[in-house]
Amino acid sequence: MENKKKSGTFVVHIKCCENATWQGDVTWAEENKKESFRSALELIRLIDGALDMSEE
Repeated sequence: MENKKKSGTFVVHIKCCENATWQGDVTWAEENKKESFRSALELIRLIDGALDMSEE
């Protein structure tokens, strides 16, 4: 089983900080896809999911 490093370019736009977390948009530069997020955890999950998709 090979251990490959996943990489990608993401542009994160923080619109505001409410309830002690970030809300905004993230754009995946290579695929030109834009998604909104409501928390820092959701942002991490979006990025992780995008990198998992690129591996397939």
